[in-house]
Amino acid sequence: MGVKAPAQLYPEISIVIPCLNEAKTLPACIAKAKEAIRHLDLPGEVVVADNGSIDGSVELAQSLGARVVNVAMRGYGAALCWGIRAAKGKYVVMGDGDDSYDFREAGVMVEKLRLGYDLCMGTRIRGQIMPGAMPWKNRYIGTPILTMMVNWLYRCSFSDVNCGLRAFTKEAFEQMQMESRGMEFASEMLVKASILELRSTEVPITLHKDGRDRAPHLQPWADGWRHLKYILLFAPKFVYWLPGCLLMALGTLLALALNAKPGGTPIYLANFALNDHWIVVAAVLFLVGYQIAVTGLLAYLYTLTHRLHARSRNMDTLIRFVSLERIIFFAALTFSVGCVLEFSVFQAWLSSDFGAMNAIRPAVTGMALILMGTQTLFSGFFYAVLAEKYKDEL
Repeated sequence: MGVKAPAQLYPEISIVIPCLNEAKTLPACIAKAKEAIRHLDLPGEVVVADNGSIDGSVELAQSLGARVVNVAMRGYGAALCWGIRAAKGKYVVMGDGDDSYDFREAGVMVEKLRLGYDLCMGTRIRGQIMPGAMPWKNRYIGTPILTMMVNWLYRCSFSDVNCGLRAFTKEAFEQMQMESRGMEFASEMLVKASILELRSTEVPITLHKDGRDRAPHLQPWADGWRHLKYILLFAPKFVYWLPGCLLMALGTLLALALNAKPGGTPIYLANFALNDHWIVVAAVLFLVGYQIAVTGLLAYLYTLTHRLHARSRNMDTLIRFVSLERIIFFAALTFSVGCVLEFSVFQAWLSSDFGAMNAIRPAVTGMALILMGTQTLFSGFFYAVLAEKYKDEL
């Protein structure tokens, strides 16, 4: 029989601390992290993910018993990604290395994971924010707006999406396929946890004034914009489909109303007369809306296959019924109807002895249908590639 390895080689808890020149506050952070592990009475480790410190943080962390993971790629998210990947525990706690979070509060969070939750967030908003711990623009603008958007777009109920103290299972982290290298890492985790329907909860925590003697790495406006971009990236329903379908509907209604009247005859919207040139507006609205909607579909399918590696019941249904052959048929039909309209315009021109005519409405409508058919055909080939990957690899 082999000799059983010591328990400390198999920690159940890993507390991961990203670090970039945090020598002043690391001792307190590591001490509190170790105390949290002792109170849980489970084997654990403290992992310091160093992002290129030059102030002796690495040597200090090692002397205090932490395991250091050197991360060459700069960025808060990069440090955490590499640190968490290197963590050996079943349960992972992450928190900043500036002593603004008390790792002893993570014990309750780990207990939530042991009850079956995949992710436990700390919430400063429902906890306590000490004086001077959070800038006013973060507290009253950035955090509330980003929290509201995540909850609205992804149908979840977090109260503080920017809290840096959180706990999750290593298995859940691997499912999320985290990729952000900057501060938007915090939003990416919650967006993906919501899409993947991971079981999440939150507990109140206290945010302390950080112990640094220098300015924080956070850049509120730039990092806030990065968060916002990432939140919108995975919300095709609101970013693509709703505006796309709205524009298509407006363009279609306007085109049908104009084509129902002879050329030169206006239609009336309240007291406004809409004449021939409005068919151009109708075509632009429809084509832009169609472009947005199709792009949204392809972006969503790409996200499922390449960034989330997840399934969607709606996408399963769509792929079952929408094949490349049907797309080609629809594209050909649309293109043909457009050509018929254009040919009717040409025929009318011939019958008038190449004289003056008024056929801008069918001409522009035919052009729009030809463009729609062409776009559908070539988008269909890209769709087919993504659909095959979706079916075969997930």
